[in-house]
Amino acid sequence: MTNVVYDREALLRTVSNFPLIDNHCHNLLTSDASLTCPLEICFSEAHGDALKDASQTSAFKRGVRQLAELYNCPPTLDSIRQAKDPMSYSDICKTCFKPTGIQSLLLDDGLDALGGLMDVQSHEGLVDVARRIVRIESIAEKILYDLATSVACTDQKVLNFAAFEGPLKKQLETCAKSESVVGFKSIAAYRSGLNINCVQSAETAAIALGNFISEFESLPDKKGSVRLVNKVLIDHILNLAIEIAVQHDIPIQFHTGFGDSDLDLIASNPLLLRPLIEKYPNANFVILHAAYPYSRQAGYLASVYSNVYVDIGLIFPKISASGQQASLQELLEICPSNKLLFSTDGLYHPESFYVAAIQGREALSKVLLESVENGEFSYEETIKIAKQIMFENSNTLYKLNLTPKQTDNEGYKDVSGEQRVVKLKKMGVKFVRVGYMECSSQYRFHIIPIDRFQNYIVNHGVTIMRALTALPYYSDIVPKDIGVTATGELSMKPDLSTLVHLPYNPKHANVQVFFENKLTPADPEFAEFGIDNLPDPLAHPFCPRTCLKNIIDYAHKELNITFLVGTELEFILLKSISPPVPVDDTVYAAASSFRESNSGEILDRMVESLQEQGMEVEQFHSEAATGQFEIVTGPESPLISADRLVIARQTIYDVAAQAGVKATFVPKAFKDQAGNGAHVHLSFKEIDKSQKVVDDHPSGLSPYERSFIAGVMHHIKAICAFALPTDHSYTRTVDNCWAGSWICWSVENREAPIRVCYSPKTGPNGKYLDVHFEHKFIDGTSNPYLVLSAIIASGVDGIKKKMQLTTSPMLDNPASLSDEERIKKGVTDRMPASLPDTLKALKEDKVLCDALGEPMIRCYIGVKEDEHNYCKSLSDEEQLNLLLKRF
Repeated sequence: MTNVVYDREALLRTVSNFPLIDNHCHNLLTSDASLTCPLEICFSEAHGDALKDASQTSAFKRGVRQLAELYNCPPTLDSIRQAKDPMSYSDICKTCFKPTGIQSLLLDDGLDALGGLMDVQSHEGLVDVARRIVRIESIAEKILYDLATSVACTDQKVLNFAAFEGPLKKQLETCAKSESVVGFKSIAAYRSGLNINCVQSAETAAIALGNFISEFESLPDKKGSVRLVNKVLIDHILNLAIEIAVQHDIPIQFHTGFGDSDLDLIASNPLLLRPLIEKYPNANFVILHAAYPYSRQAGYLASVYSNVYVDIGLIFPKISASGQQASLQELLEICPSNKLLFSTDGLYHPESFYVAAIQGREALSKVLLESVENGEFSYEETIKIAKQIMFENSNTLYKLNLTPKQTDNEGYKDVSGEQRVVKLKKMGVKFVRVGYMECSSQYRFHIIPIDRFQNYIVNHGVTIMRALTALPYYSDIVPKDIGVTATGELSMKPDLSTLVHLPYNPKHANVQVFFENKLTPADPEFAEFGIDNLPDPLAHPFCPRTCLKNIIDYAHKELNITFLVGTELEFILLKSISPPVPVDDTVYAAASSFRESNSGEILDRMVESLQEQGMEVEQFHSEAATGQFEIVTGPESPLISADRLVIARQTIYDVAAQAGVKATFVPKAFKDQAGNGAHVHLSFKEIDKSQKVVDDHPSGLSPYERSFIAGVMHHIKAICAFALPTDHSYTRTVDNCWAGSWICWSVENREAPIRVCYSPKTGPNGKYLDVHFEHKFIDGTSNPYLVLSAIIASGVDGIKKKMQLTTSPMLDNPASLSDEERIKKGVTDRMPASLPDTLKALKEDKVLCDALGEPMIRCYIGVKEDEHNYCKSLSDEEQLNLLLKRF
């Protein structure tokens, strides 16, 4: 039997890229009118003096940050306004709408407090389809004003109610028949409340109309419009409008829940609409704005009445992220998913549409992911729910007959490389570190003034000597016979997708590179190709990032699988290194470790810096050794994960140095204590139709997963050449140190080098086990690009050759078993005990030599053998002291 398991990425991809129908929003202002309207209204319902306090809300601060990313400027309103100044209003609108993925706008054009709205049709330059939602009260007020002014000009004292009701009915019917109109809307909540009288009396309505006319006549200043607040008239008008909506089969929207200070929040509870809903079972009622804070009440109504729908707008972006998610969760507790409708409630400014669309997608993805985690829905079901809310429900309810146009909304999550450079300059960045990691895991960089970087380096790269990629960690000496000499150059070509601001050094940014050959007449290839036929570019075989990228691409192409990688960074903070003195003497996860010294402040700054660089930090805490800490990062694709691990190490080093302490990743700073690991958590998915196959194997692992582990175990001795790259590394991988000293795999056993981690999940065919593999034997002196290259290449080899796990998971500590007991369990080989052992294994491993390339392997082994020979002359203390300086 096989189970289809839909995945997390498919859900996130759907929420990010599926188009939106904005079922409730308002017209944009014209260019001139927009100049008089404060941008703050995008984030608050306040007006006047109260609007000044909006800047102190989380909704405002979050929204401003998102707009700053859009306009590539510092996160302040003044900076945003300055960034917009050179742009035309048309360009501003296009900039805001393009990344939203909004395919259709349904516009309530009755809100024109500033006297300058774009017409409905003009919005079709920004989206495919724009339609009109008719505000009932606006139609009625116009008729009332015309009627009242005509009466005021005559001696007529008795007014026939038909003089009002007839034109109103005619205009509403004309609107309902119009192809441009798809619904009605009422703002009764703002006027007389939602406790609408369903029993109508023409006589009572006529009296109310007479009173209205009399009040109008007594007004000293008749301004050209009237405001309808008479409850009797409003109730009568709404009943008439609902009858017309039923006749023409169009929905009617009701403002519910919060709004500006003109609204009585108690009177906007959607439960007050129950009598009206029951009186008109054939009318489709849309409860707007998630009825916040009455979201549960709105969801209840939609669950018990077939003609009630709930819109989720206005909470984006006018309440906090946690509030948005809570409101959606409350709705999904009871509301059928085919009754929920997306909207931005965008108003006046294009930025309000942009931020609401971003936040709506973010909240929806988080809530749906959590519902899967809680076993409420499967991934397949959440993907369907997302499509319903974002597009399909509105498309059906309003009879739009649209075909969803898949979009790519990555634009609002990221910006192009060139835009990144511009943004960094506006943020005050003066210098860019163009960095690379070479064979000995030393991170090196050239610092380039940002103007020079922008104008030249981006396109041409930085030229360096090829041998600089192959230096041992003890000195800048090129070892002999490793395939490189002092002759030859290469170009470090910036990968702008990795360009990131360094918040702890605000004038600096960092970018990773790809190595490209820079051929000259001294190179044999130059004569082979000739000046006119040189490859452009020609990847350098010693480039660790290219090596990893090629292996990932191969796995994708040949096996249709992709990977996610998360990391654990274990490090020790030292007061001094000769001898090493830790900042504290606490133990694992001890609260006291954050009270002693200033470790708590240092860790806070490290984590904040990582987060500001876009990294997900899942947790951090003190570890088992004195002065030791661990930071756990979230999963990313392998190349991104390796890039971020490199930058995370630099961040930890630099923030610690700024605090006057030394951070070190050396494997074993103290002989009798736990060492520093760099555990790698890896999972993969078979991306054919976004699913993977799970069979009935007792391990709960899929065939690919079992073969992947088998492949890693088969090649693990050679992998250790990259994972444990120094002589000192082998002081950590000994018995009883939780690093794995025997070759085996386990389930939740810290004494095995490969640990399978299970998380119960729910799929469309029931519960299953989500799986990832922790590789515990790796340490922090390793080059993450080469380690991941070796692990993935080994696992891919296992899958291609259909290798099988020949042992059961090791549930005991292998070191505690006798030889006979280990043999019975199929555990016969130790992990490599020294660097020469693992280098020998790598030389003999044809698969890894071919996967990483013979030039890379030759160079790497040569550098490591040179380091080993150098360390022979050092005592253990001298070797540790050298490593503490480097790592």
